[in-house]
Amino acid sequence: MKILVDTNVLISAMVFDGRIYDLLAHILKFRKRDIYVLVSEYVEHEFMSILNKKWPSRFCGLYHQFRTMDFVFCESAPNLTGMLRDPKDIPVLSDALYHDVDIILTGDKDFLESGITRPLIFSPARLADLLRL
Repeated sequence: MKILVDTNVLISAMVFDGRIYDLLAHILKFRKRDIYVLVSEYVEHEFMSILNKKWPSRFCGLYHQFRTMDFVFCESAPNLTGMLRDPKDIPVLSDALYHDVDIILTGDKDFLESGITRPLIFSPARLADLLRL
């Protein structure tokens, strides 16, 4: 199973710690069991940009912690695919389709209300419930 993590989930996990960080840490433990948590170039760049803008004094430490986690870092799609209410979400959807992921893990309301069925769109709370965490 492949799960693509959206920027807002990374921000919540890395900056605010707590339940979302615990969820990612739990999922990352299963990499050897064919569960891969992907971070695309687009998401990583957006993550870095937001970290640097909003938490510049914490940027280096948070980014280092992020890069040492067992994510699968992948290239972004060469072409944009799909239609979404927020154009900034299209690169994330494109990356998910390009890498044939099973789930986009996001807290983005536009994604969650998009009606997209492939890949599945899960909030961290929904995924935690499914995993019974």
